[in-house]
Amino acid sequence: MKTFRIRMLATIAMVGLALPTLAQQLPELTAATATGANTSAKFFGGVSADDGASFGNSFDFDTPLDITGSIQVEESHVNTVGNLYIVAQLGEQLLFRDATGNYLEWDMNLATLQAASPDKTLASNEPLTVVDDLPLGPAGAAGLTLSVFLAYDTIAAPGELFYSGAPIAVSIGTAPPAEPASLTIYTQSISAQIVQLRCVVCHVSGGVAGGTPLLYVRSPAADFLTTNYNTIVNYIKNVPNGSNRILSKPQGQAHSGGVQLQSGSTDFQNLSDFVNAVLTE
Repeated sequence: MKTFRIRMLATIAMVGLALPTLAQQLPELTAATATGANTSAKFFGGVSADDGASFGNSFDFDTPLDITGSIQVEESHVNTVGNLYIVAQLGEQLLFRDATGNYLEWDMNLATLQAASPDKTLASNEPLTVVDDLPLGPAGAAGLTLSVFLAYDTIAAPGELFYSGAPIAVSIGTAPPAEPASLTIYTQSISAQIVQLRCVVCHVSGGVAGGTPLLYVRSPAADFLTTNYNTIVNYIKNVPNGSNRILSKPQGQAHSGGVQLQSGSTDFQNLSDFVNAVLTE
């Protein structure tokens, strides 16, 4: 079993079987039986990001979700001894949850299927909480579809399995792209401390350095941080000797603006780190 799937399913297993907290009526799922016989049992389940105010089947990578189900057993099965089952499909992998909360691979053979809640006296309604306020992307389901099937059996109907013919299904978005290291450095250590405090005094349209290729916008402007970041990255990557010039000029070398950063200062070291990050990305 792949590590990321173990992590996600182990997290689900920690939640266990519990009373659902969702306020709204869960969507009804289709009901089926292993033998194809008709059944009056009903299955409900849904995925919600707003405590049951609404249900959906597609969510972002990091949205906390509730996955809740409920089984309404046949009237004649109430107060009989039976078993509750949870089967999960993650991507191409099919698993069942055992009584200890572990998810084990399943070969679709009913003889090997183990109960999540074995040998219990069945109530008319059996609620189950599968996931409670859990972001599934970081838990290992990024870019995959998780399908959860609910089922039960009873000594009142030997050899039969009653299950949700359609699963509780949810597709999880992929992880957002990681922020470039250079952008993190720029945001934290370059924008306000160097560009806005020093560079924009001259390096703006109409400024003393307005004729150079390195022009910034002041902080009140919309998207000033992104605009200035792209400007300096373009200068470093595309202007001949740009990476060296961006470091030498603030030290006063061939710079009409004089010394702006002292070699060995924290600001200069941050600028050097930023340039190196841009060059390696």
